[in-house]
Amino acid sequence: MVFSKYLATSWFKNNDDVVCREITCGAKTVCVFFVSSMIDKSLLAQTVLKPISDLKSASFKNIKQAIFCPEISDIENKKDFISSLLSGSALVFVNNSKKAISINLADFNVRSITEPPTSQVTKGPREGFVEDLNTNLSMVRRRLKSPNLAVKKLVVGRHTKTNVCVVYLDNIADKKLVKVLQDKISKIDIDGIIDSYYIETILEEGKLKFLRRIGNSEKPDVISSRLLEGRIAIFVDGSPIVLTLPFLLIEDLQSPEDYYQISARTTFLRIVRLIGLILGVLLPGIYVALQSYQYRVLPMVFLVTLLSNIEGISLPPILEILFVLFLFDILAEASARMPKLLGMALSIIGALVLGETTVQAGIISPPSIVVVAISSIMLFIIPDDVPQVSLLRILFTIVGGVAGFYGMLMSFIMASTYLVSADGYGVPLLSPYAPTNKIDKHDAIIKKPLLDLKTRPTVFQKKNITRIGGKKHE
Repeated sequence: MVFSKYLATSWFKNNDDVVCREITCGAKTVCVFFVSSMIDKSLLAQTVLKPISDLKSASFKNIKQAIFCPEISDIENKKDFISSLLSGSALVFVNNSKKAISINLADFNVRSITEPPTSQVTKGPREGFVEDLNTNLSMVRRRLKSPNLAVKKLVVGRHTKTNVCVVYLDNIADKKLVKVLQDKISKIDIDGIIDSYYIETILEEGKLKFLRRIGNSEKPDVISSRLLEGRIAIFVDGSPIVLTLPFLLIEDLQSPEDYYQISARTTFLRIVRLIGLILGVLLPGIYVALQSYQYRVLPMVFLVTLLSNIEGISLPPILEILFVLFLFDILAEASARMPKLLGMALSIIGALVLGETTVQAGIISPPSIVVVAISSIMLFIIPDDVPQVSLLRILFTIVGGVAGFYGMLMSFIMASTYLVSADGYGVPLLSPYAPTNKIDKHDAIIKKPLLDLKTRPTVFQKKNITRIGGKKHE
């Protein structure tokens, strides 16, 4: 029992939940190792321990034939021994054999499938991904019953040994990009991968982090539709968020519910989201610029009302708006982290007591609160982009307070120029508008009816782009 005793006395000597069960079969001794907190014990007893104990003579071949389990394999090196054991498998050693039989008996508590909090819909599928990799893959396979759905599994992390799956449709996705992603992920050298955000950060291209270059979603119907368009999905065990590449900024204006209602309504909502996003970023800066420099362009009635409200305010406009932005961020962070029962009380105190008191004390003015509140509401039209655009909002506010409206205009032009030139893995982020692509515009801001979306986005590839009618691809 060379390997089994070494496994018990050396590799896992400080782990009391690693159990060794010895069974005598004739003249030979069989040693079964497992982690008691990670396996299904009843399944272990029925499919492994009982069949082995009923054997009259134990050999490697006899034991493999006696075990009733679909996931069984041979392993023969230290790395695989440890990885299998800590992944929820039972290891079976026979006498002095240098290899073991690995039986997958993993049994983890998994969160039930619910609707994602940031992707709630009134029409369409409501299920969302959970923290279990196999459950997430099964939800996609249930929708894409195709042999072309490829799943490539990689293991990342020195200590976590996290399973990362690269998923794509073999007859649609760009093979070169698939290979690039697999190579990048396989070369990741890090202690551990706790969430898909780790993979996203490592795969990000470009040093400027104000823009995402990798898409994500918690809904299996969204991931399935993106796979059908030619994208590649990255699943990470332990995370409900699935990454997708290539990524287009237009995706942030699209909602899962857009494809379950009439096209005219979808087009209207996408225009609302675009206007809301732009105003959410620029509104505080415009308010500061107009109040500080270009107040003459305001209508006289509005200007008189504004002056009467800001009379007696000691802070200059830029500091006043930044102070209100700071207060809103503090309230948002406190509300998110406080116990649920206290969160409502905090909102009432922050909105009524604190807001009213600061206005009466002459620290801030009512128009500033209104401007920041409207801006914050608009940003949450696209919740995935709130972290990035919140920083842009602060930058534009500072520019508006220092250089006025013309400075904001120049900054907006510079930001637009950067967006036009930015790309992710060879795909322009502003496609299909920069560069312009007439075919892909059918599902951009203006959405055409389903039967008019006959092709996949051509920005990803130039072949096999037909998805409605035409040649069938098995």
